[in-house]
Amino acid sequence: MTSRTAPFRGAAAAPFAAAAFAAAAFLLAGCDSAPAPAPEPRAEAPAADPNAAFLAEVAARCATATASPTAAATSAASGAAGDGAAPADPESRKYAENHAYRQQTELSPAARCRGEAHAARIRAKLAAAPVTDPAGLTALLRGLGYPVGSGDVYEGNSVQGPGFALLLPGAGPCVSGRAQAPATAGPSPAPARAEAHGVYLEGGCREPAGGH
Repeated sequence: MTSRTAPFRGAAAAPFAAAAFAAAAFLLAGCDSAPAPAPEPRAEAPAADPNAAFLAEVAARCATATASPTAAATSAASGAAGDGAAPADPESRKYAENHAYRQQTELSPAARCRGEAHAARIRAKLAAAPVTDPAGLTALLRGLGYPVGSGDVYEGNSVQGPGFALLLPGAGPCVSGRAQAPATAGPSPAPARAEAHGVYLEGGCREPAGGH
């Protein structure tokens, strides 16, 4: 006699088989999947150069600079026109010889324009944020984006504030000067100053010690 219970057992077992298959598939998927990689550290953007915008603006402004009548007259009067002629007057010639160590290379109109723009910028900063020591002056100049090296900033004294002599980025010219004189200099201490000039013939932007 044929049993009628077998089909029912097969039908009852089907849901359990399907559930077991789904569980196995889930476990296998979990084994195959690798853990998500850790996010890579974000690279920090380089610090903005505080001098970049100013350099670009000055370069554009000075690209077509020409010699001013005042600069030309001063150059001719000082004998810096490049003709090599010595003063005819004996006293003037002797003075020129004794101060030859202070001679500087002549600036082109564009270089003078750039230098004077930077000098004005440094003077304004020194007037707005007076400093009294080389460390403060170094921090001020670096804050403006100037690369201050060893010997570029030096001590002041009882009548002069700390000084600096820099070769401007982009092949010069030089800008040198001093912070405001200390209060011990008197009731009216000398203000901060900065001026553009060529490299000294003996080398560097700082006036050489010497003379006769």
